Amino acid sequence: MKRKKQKNKKKIKEVTLSDIIENEIKFNGLRQGFSKSLNKFSKNLKYKNSIQHSDLTSIPFVTIDGEDSKDFDDAVWSESNKKHTKIMIAIADVSFYVEKDDLIDIEAKKRGNSFYFPNKVIPMLPEELSNNLCSLVPKKKRKSVVLEINLEDGKVKKFKFYRAIIKSIARLTYQEAENIFLEKNKNNKLFPIILNLFSTFKILQENSKKRNKISFDPDEYVIQTNNEKNINLIKKKKLESYKLIEEFMVLANTLVGHYLKSNNIKSVFRNHEKPPSEKTKILKEIISEYNLNHSGSFNSQHDFNKIIEILKQNKISFLNDMLLRSQSRAFYGTENKGHFGLSLDYYVHFTSPIRRYSDLVVHRDLIDCYFLKKKNSQIEFTDHLNTQEKKADSMERMIFDVASSYHLKKFKNYEFKGFIDSVENFGVFIKAINFPFSGLARYKKSFSSKYEEKNEQKYKLGQIVKFKIKKINNRNGKILLFKVKKLENDAKR
Repeated sequence: MKRKKQKNKKKIKEVTLSDIIENEIKFNGLRQGFSKSLNKFSKNLKYKNSIQHSDLTSIPFVTIDGEDSKDFDDAVWSESNKKHTKIMIAIADVSFYVEKDDLIDIEAKKRGNSFYFPNKVIPMLPEELSNNLCSLVPKKKRKSVVLEINLEDGKVKKFKFYRAIIKSIARLTYQEAENIFLEKNKNNKLFPIILNLFSTFKILQENSKKRNKISFDPDEYVIQTNNEKNINLIKKKKLESYKLIEEFMVLANTLVGHYLKSNNIKSVFRNHEKPPSEKTKILKEIISEYNLNHSGSFNSQHDFNKIIEILKQNKISFLNDMLLRSQSRAFYGTENKGHFGLSLDYYVHFTSPIRRYSDLVVHRDLIDCYFLKKKNSQIEFTDHLNTQEKKADSMERMIFDVASSYHLKKFKNYEFKGFIDSVENFGVFIKAINFPFSGLARYKKSFSSKYEEKNEQKYKLGQIVKFKIKKINNRNGKILLFKVKKLENDAKR
């Protein structure tokens, strides 16, 4: 009797999201953890005292951040009446603890910024600083750089800086701040503070509209994972409290940039230039696929705001993704070139010195000039900051794509709706509508009829299609699509 040969079946270990994250960290050479000597050095900084800081602990500052945040860079307060508004924005005084070329500074410069992953953070600064000494935690005295701004009829009348001790009275999440404002419970001691902040926010928001800040409002998703096999992508709520903090931070960054430029300080500026002509050409091609009344050149913020409004009116706001992708990439440079997207002449990153080295440099430049009355001798290393930022963005995209591929396992036979956002000689890339992913449909194998196989050129940028998922690669997040069917590009669909 012949024995049946048994196949040696090796069980292949399933790759998890955590595996992908760890692999990305190693591949990109990220520095994890801190040396014993550096951690010891950090813990001794709590004994560092200063007589330079004013006492502003009587101001009822609050912090408003995400649910998982621990490094609280900024705290805000304001009060306003019909004509006059006073704003105070406190930013952690990291430069007091981290001096140029000390042990922590050398390590922070190498990292460039903090790196954030689902359930994991690789901080720029040791935890003793990022989550404790520098973090503006509630009910604790913390050193900060405070920007006091006076508005008159909505316009900046004057502003000044302090190095001060503050004490935040509450750590609020965005949702909590939103709820306090909406509930309007006068018995809540935080309500008057939040009400004033929202009143000021409306003034700042109106200023942004007047100067033609581009009002991108894309859908954003966050990765939610209970365990390695249960990964979901949750659409972020579009809360007014997000926009509130954004407006306050943009104001601070703008005024610091204005001050440094006015004093001829060669600092680290945050620049954003007009979109390149090759990208606006593609954008015009896509817009032409729809019967939209728009003849703008996309050389001004007004052109972008106009098309955003047209897309909204015609219920095709999903094309906002294309508008965003048409933009130039913002970058750090020692020469100020302004910020096209925000429609500002001067801009720096000042408000996140716990997690961005660029902000820490700007703090030092401001303190040298404003408080110490001396000019800096800034060394040009902005290329490194740009490289580290690109690295963080690339890793974030990669991990999001992988998480998305796990999430999409639940939609194996689902027919999606999307639009073509790239046409190549081997196929087309399709961006899903109402789902945060895109995939490749190869020619000859992916289309729904022989006619369409022979006429691939009929598929144009912006064309709306239906499709299904053929194959998902959970290792790199790449997705192959098939059964692609054209739909009529009716702006009123």
